[in-house]
Amino acid sequence: MNLHVKLAPEQQLTIREFLAFAAGRPKGERWELIEGVAVMNPAPVGLHQLVTANIVSSLLVHKSRTGATWIALLGIGTRVPASPRSLPQPDVYVQEGAVGEEPVTDDALVIIEVLSKSNTKADQAWRRKVYASVPNCRHFVTVSLKAADVTAFDRASGWKPRRIEGLAGRLELDALGVALPLADIYRWTPIGAPKPVRKPRR
Repeated sequence: MNLHVKLAPEQQLTIREFLAFAAGRPKGERWELIEGVAVMNPAPVGLHQLVTANIVSSLLVHKSRTGATWIALLGIGTRVPASPRSLPQPDVYVQEGAVGEEPVTDDALVIIEVLSKSNTKADQAWRRKVYASVPNCRHFVTVSLKAADVTAFDRASGWKPRRIEGLAGRLELDALGVALPLADIYRWTPIGAPKPVRKPRR
């Protein structure tokens, strides 16, 4: 994602203008509003989608077992007070309140991004900043597709990074009462597949 495009305030799209623009685009395109600029994200790869599905399904299983009131969903446009002319769309978010029919939300108790090539270091830093401004956001999490490697940023610690590595690790999300095994996040992926056992040479 190119965060170097800077438009004068009078050239920037408002959220309302962006939503009208996005509504006229072909289905399947994924657009975000970043600092007043409409940005189309590349189509996600299968590995990205599988990890995203694993996260949502694991959280929903926990909700079903415990009767939690929150709901885990695929991301939609999220209002971020730190950037009033932005509407980023995370991969997964956990909503605290009831699900409605609006295409945007400002209710994101937990926000999760499954990293891809378009998530540059500058993009990740920008997202950490703006997601932290969502009033009820308690955790922002990034999930690597290169290895079993997850980083959580928690409001309670002042958004300091908390890294969890290895399939034996667990992603603790206190706001949800969840400790999500990394083995579940990476299930059915090459990252989570058991390593072949090498037979000793005779």
